[in-house]
Amino acid sequence: MRSYVLFVASCLVATSALAEEPSYSNPDVGAMPVSFDSYFHDSNCQGCTSNDCYECNNACRERHYLFPQSDSGFNVYGWMDAGFIGNTSSPSSKFNGPYNSVDRSNEAMFNQLYIVGEKSLPKCGTGFGARIDYLYGEDYLLAESAGLERDPDGAPRWNPEYYGSAFPQAFASVGNQDLSLQVGHFYSVVGYEGVMSPGNFFYSKSYSYQFAGPFTHWGGQVNWNIDDAWTVQAGLTNGWDALDRTSDSVGFVGKIKYTDVDSGFWTSFAIVTGKEFNNLAGLNIQPEFTNRTRYSWLVGVPINCKTEYIFHHWLGVQEDGAPDGDRADWYGIDQYLLYTISQSWQAGLRFEWFRDEDGTRIGLNRPSNPNTAPFPGNVYSLSAGVNWKPTENLVIRPEIRSDWYDGSSARQPYDDGVDGDQLMLGVDAILLF
Repeated sequence: MRSYVLFVASCLVATSALAEEPSYSNPDVGAMPVSFDSYFHDSNCQGCTSNDCYECNNACRERHYLFPQSDSGFNVYGWMDAGFIGNTSSPSSKFNGPYNSVDRSNEAMFNQLYIVGEKSLPKCGTGFGARIDYLYGEDYLLAESAGLERDPDGAPRWNPEYYGSAFPQAFASVGNQDLSLQVGHFYSVVGYEGVMSPGNFFYSKSYSYQFAGPFTHWGGQVNWNIDDAWTVQAGLTNGWDALDRTSDSVGFVGKIKYTDVDSGFWTSFAIVTGKEFNNLAGLNIQPEFTNRTRYSWLVGVPINCKTEYIFHHWLGVQEDGAPDGDRADWYGIDQYLLYTISQSWQAGLRFEWFRDEDGTRIGLNRPSNPNTAPFPGNVYSLSAGVNWKPTENLVIRPEIRSDWYDGSSARQPYDDGVDGDQLMLGVDAILLF
């Protein structure tokens, strides 16, 4: 039996009620439970019962939109995100190791021009809704689908290597905000972080988000808010990030979440399973189409009205996916400590441990990145940063991050194969419109 190592570490960021409009972290999917807009949404001006809370009466500031917003009808909104990562190793390839997001070192990056067109569902009764998302920038790689932006065999269709366009979501829905069916293209409910920049505290992405699970699905999904405590989502899809692939197969995705409305404690479990390609790392593994299953278990614990601790354990397996023909396993733990300093400042720590047991996951990135699989063993990262929000339309996210590798690969994953660790300092800015 394969062993699982539990790792503990601390972290910091803001916590508050999830904003209703606009849905930066789409409520139909499960990326970051705390959305960008929730930091200082109007709901934060209500319900403070402790003198330890920040000044609620003066905490609300007006958010401005480029396009008029309405409670019913069609709304358009979006953001731009750009930044810089300084890598102290100064790799000659300018790649921050085996990354596929925020992956360029010592040069400016334009990560996202993101535009959302959304018709929301009614709060009660029955109605129709729709949403389409467009993304341009370096982060397009996380939002592509086989059969749309890529050919069915995964080859690039219209995007160059660095800057490209993608449509991360395009779905229609029927029902209301408590019970609905959505059909089309949507973000996966499996995992914690997400593609959309405003939904994440850190500029850089966790390894578990980059390499451990799906980004999006094509298919149908039922979303049911049973009551204030329980939420259930379940769907049938064409697997991971695929509209049309050389071998199509129906898979299952589902999530259940419980929230204690009195304490704010929450926990969720999500799973995706179905047949997927077995040779993403280029290791010539046979057979090429086998079952892959991934689950995520999340726990959020409010320590006080300013602080929340989040624990994320996940596991992925692929049958016959290891180089020796055995099952391939990848698993790990992410931990966050989220803290609100003041009206304009939040701070955060993230610690993660990623175990790529067979070297089949870490290193699935851009074609010219030399830091490709296999990297069997353990990868760790520790990130610390703050979010400065001078207005409701701007957030600036400085960050310091350390990565290190402990594994059996003869080639190291950082500084183009030379180093087993690296230190990076970065900053980005998100402008919402």
